[in-house]
Amino acid sequence: MRSKRQADISGMTARDLVLAHTVNGSYHIEDVSNEQLLKTELEGTNIRVNIFPRGPSDKGSDHPYRYTANCAPLLKLNHVAEKGIVHVVDRVLLPVRSNIMQIIRARDDMTVLRTILEKTGLSKMLEEVGDDKHFTVFAPNDDAFLKLDKDIRRKLKAGSGCATNILKNHILDITFCSLAAVSGVKTTTYNMLNEKLEFEYASMAKTEAEDMSSKKDQRLKINGLATIRETDLMGSNGVVHVIDSVLSTDSGMPISNTLANRNLTIFKQLIDDAGLEDQFDSLSNKTFFIPSDKAFEQSEAGQYWIKQLKEHPESLRDNARLREFLEYHVAEPLIKTCDLQENMVKTSAGQELRVNLYNTNPVFSNVMNRATVNCARLMHFDDETCGSVVHEVDKVLDVPKSDILGALRTNPDYSMFLQLVEKANLTELLSTSNESLTVFVPKNDVFLEVQEWFDETMQNPDDLDNVIRSHIVPNVVCCAGIVQSDWPFIRTTETINQQRLKLNRNRRPQVQNAGITKCDIVATNGIIHEINDVISVQKKVRAEAQGFPSFSRPLTFWFK
Repeated sequence: MRSKRQADISGMTARDLVLAHTVNGSYHIEDVSNEQLLKTELEGTNIRVNIFPRGPSDKGSDHPYRYTANCAPLLKLNHVAEKGIVHVVDRVLLPVRSNIMQIIRARDDMTVLRTILEKTGLSKMLEEVGDDKHFTVFAPNDDAFLKLDKDIRRKLKAGSGCATNILKNHILDITFCSLAAVSGVKTTTYNMLNEKLEFEYASMAKTEAEDMSSKKDQRLKINGLATIRETDLMGSNGVVHVIDSVLSTDSGMPISNTLANRNLTIFKQLIDDAGLEDQFDSLSNKTFFIPSDKAFEQSEAGQYWIKQLKEHPESLRDNARLREFLEYHVAEPLIKTCDLQENMVKTSAGQELRVNLYNTNPVFSNVMNRATVNCARLMHFDDETCGSVVHEVDKVLDVPKSDILGALRTNPDYSMFLQLVEKANLTELLSTSNESLTVFVPKNDVFLEVQEWFDETMQNPDDLDNVIRSHIVPNVVCCAGIVQSDWPFIRTTETINQQRLKLNRNRRPQVQNAGITKCDIVATNGIIHEINDVISVQKKVRAEAQGFPSFSRPLTFWFK
C-alpha cells in the first residue's frame, strides 16, 4: 500500500521495473557519495543513495556505514558480476517521478498541511528538483492538526503568525531515511530552524485497524511526542514521513502562547482585552520585556491596569493609553541577553528603553552578569517565540513623562533639594535630554532635621555646588546593580565632581552613608533614588606646594 502511494504502477512492464533498478556504469558502494543521484535506465527516474553511520551495537559488518537506495536498505554490497556490480536491497524500488509537494498534494489526509505550505510559500521550495535539492518532511496528517488549539490552527491555515517557523520545524535540508534511526539509542539531527530533533524507537500497541491482536509494534517517535505512522515515501527531491502530531517548538509559537506557558497572565489578558492579540502574534524581530504578575501587583501602574481588568474590561478595547503601555514593553530588533549592550533601544510605542549591565561577582569585575531595562531586572530570559524573544522582568515599565528636573518639581517631598539645585544653577544639567544621570535625592524631612546646615549651605555657593554635585552620578546606577560588597572588593561610583561614593547592600541598597528608601524613579534622562540622609563627602584639595614629587598625571590628596 505504501508503494502504491509512491508511484502509479499502472502500465508498467517487467522490463520497466528492471530498468528502474539499473544504472549505467559500475559503482562500488565506496565510490558513491551521500545524496548522490544515480540516473536509471528508465527514462526520467533516479536512485538516490544515502549513507548513515552504524549504531554502537550494530557490529559484524565489513562496512562502517549503512547504505540506502531510495531509502531502501542495502543488504548485500559490491557483488561483482560479469557485466557489472549488484547491490541487494530489501524491497522493490518503484520509479520515483513525483516531488515532495506532489506527494503531499496527492494524499487526501494532508489537506491542512498542503494549505499551510501553499499559504506560506514553502510549497515552492518543496517542488525544487536537482542534484543539490534534498529535503525531508515529517508531514503531520489532518488528525495531527486537529489536536492543536483551534486559534493556532486557524492562524496556521491562514499562513499568518508563526506558520513558517512551525513548518520549518518539520523540514530537514537532508534526506533522512528511517534507516538513519538506530534501535536502542537516540538519534539526533537538526531541522531548518537549527533545532534538535531526537528519534527513538518505542513499543506501542497497534491500532484496531492495523491488528486486532494485543501485539506490540516498534514505532519511531520524534522528540518523544510524534509517532511516524508511514515511513520513506520517496520523492524526486527527498523523502516524506507521515506523523500523527505537530512537532511543537518555542520559536514556532506565537507570543500569546509563550505568555500563557510562562504564566504571564496579566499582560496576556491586557493584550486580549485591548483587541491586540493578532497584532502581537504577527510581530517578528522584536524583543518583549514582559512584567511578571507579581510585578503588576507591586507597582502603582500595574495595580491600575489590574483594577481596569476587573472592573472595566470593556473600556480597554482600542484604548490608546493601554496600547502605548503595552507597546512600550516591545523593543526592536530581536536582542538576546548575550547581545545586550548599554544603550537605548526604541520601542513600538516610539519612546526608548534604557538597557544597563552590571557585575555582581566580586572577583571578575569585568564580567557583566545582570541586566536591567529601565532598572527592571531581567529575571527569566531568552524564551524564543515566533521570530522574537521574550525576557521576563520584575517591574512594570511605565513610560516616563518628564526629565529629572520635571520629576523633582512634581514631587512636593523633593522641594528643598530642588531649592538647592536652583540656587546652584544646575537646573539645565538635570533637564538635558541626552544625559544619563543618577540623582540621589534626600526628602524634605532629612533637610528639616539639619535646618541650620541647610540655611548655611544655601548662602555658601562653593559648598552648595559641591553638595549638589556629590549627589549626581554621570551614569545610571539602578538598585539592581547595587550588591553587597566587602573589603577588599568595595564597590564605588564616581560623581560629576569626581567624588567616590561607596555602594553596598544590607537590608536595603546604600550609597555612602545614606540608605536608599525608594529605588529607580525613571525619568527620560536618567533615574532618581530617594535617600534618608545627605551624602557626606570630603573636600578635595589639590597639593601644589613645592617639594612634592612630580608625576605624569595629576594626583589628588585627601585631607580630613
